[in-house]
Amino acid sequence: MDKFLIVFRGSTAGEAEGRRHDPLKWESWFDSLGRALLDRGALSQGSVEVPTRLLGPKISSSAMSGYCVIGASDFNDAVRLAKTSPIFDEDGSVEIAHLR
Repeated sequence: MDKFLIVFRGSTAGEAEGRRHDPLKWESWFDSLGRALLDRGALSQGSVEVPTRLLGPKISSSAMSGYCVIGASDFNDAVRLAKTSPIFDEDGSVEIAHLR
């Protein structure tokens, strides 16, 4: 089983402009992953993007709102697990990276 990093992008739990963050939905989703969940990671309360060393931080619509690490047989399996994430109910998205 390989390791995959799932990065959640979109409104963070502390941002008023995003859809309402439901901690119980997230808790239930993490529990549903069972043994596939290797590292629960964390959901953020806010994030900024620093595009270059010369520019200061800025809020981005694709800001990181959390992460977790899962075990999956391949990218397709990782995508299958990630597609059930509550981030999509909060108008967010995921980015998946295969870890070495």
